Amino acid sequence: MKHHGREVATRVFDRKRDAESWEEDQKRKLRLGEWFDPRRGRVALWVVAEEWFASRASMKRNTRIADRVAWKQHIEPKFGKLPVASITTADVSSWVGRLITNGCSPSTASRYLAAFRSLLAFAVQDGRVTVNTAATVKAPTAGRVRREGEFLTVDQIEKLVNACLGTYAPLVRVLALGGLRWSELAGLQVGDRVHVPGPGLRLQRAVMASSNKGDLFIDTLKSKRSRTVPLVDVLVPMVDEWSMGKEPSAWLFQAPRGGPLSESNWKRSVGWADAIKAIGKPRLRVHDLRHTCASVWLGAGADPKVVQRILGHASAAMTMDLYGHLIDQNLWDAAKRVNRLAIASDSEEEAR
Repeated sequence: MKHHGREVATRVFDRKRDAESWEEDQKRKLRLGEWFDPRRGRVALWVVAEEWFASRASMKRNTRIADRVAWKQHIEPKFGKLPVASITTADVSSWVGRLITNGCSPSTASRYLAAFRSLLAFAVQDGRVTVNTAATVKAPTAGRVRREGEFLTVDQIEKLVNACLGTYAPLVRVLALGGLRWSELAGLQVGDRVHVPGPGLRLQRAVMASSNKGDLFIDTLKSKRSRTVPLVDVLVPMVDEWSMGKEPSAWLFQAPRGGPLSESNWKRSVGWADAIKAIGKPRLRVHDLRHTCASVWLGAGADPKVVQRILGHASAAMTMDLYGHLIDQNLWDAAKRVNRLAIASDSEEEAR
């Protein structure tokens, strides 16, 4: 078949009628912009993968590293040399099953599948294939139990501060009352302090640890949008002390030898493992202090929209989906207030 004088597709048929029908269908697809060159799907998947990696330069560094690991260790050995158009949904489904059989956890296998889906989605966008054959493959779920985040009361926050060792122990309060992710706390500089309309911290960058070597690097925030978190009064003197005598570009909570502070080094310095056992919370993670912030603020009656802005969520609905269960007690407190109003109204009616 020719298009504008150039041969774009060739296929052999036994009957002339079938050939003519096929040619008409190809011309229709050309007119509608639905036609693609089947020869583009004959290239090996590794060729498409290199183009895919090049297209992801704007993605988060750890995301790119994780995709490289998934490709090198699991996708390329099985599919790298195959023509991209030859990979079927059954092939991908069997591959996921073997990942589990060979010892991958369901969550890890799901991450590898997500990388494969993204790669084949790029192949569709690039006109290599018409269908993403990994899109309908179900992610493994057997044995996956979502870990509920733990949270502390205000009293337990202070107990944890006192159980931690050294000058870095008070950072527990910043994490638990300010709702910062560790990477956001590590990325704070002295110049990020704000005083209007009240004391706060302007979050503008994150300091991340690479997922393969643990090296620290500066990255954008998770949402890629800066935000300001308020400082409760108890935190202001501590932030004043850590800021004293430093240039605006200096790290606010810098490591003992300078530079940003890593989570792993901080946990060792404060004796995190022993401290959480001492307060009866042996499974508490540093990230659970963020859950604690949501619990404390919502429990204090803060509007979900306020908590959303503190935590940097996309919407208040997302905040309530994640943390709404933490304010169950508020339901009964509200019920008591409504009950008091009802009793008062009834008393006034009787007095009349």
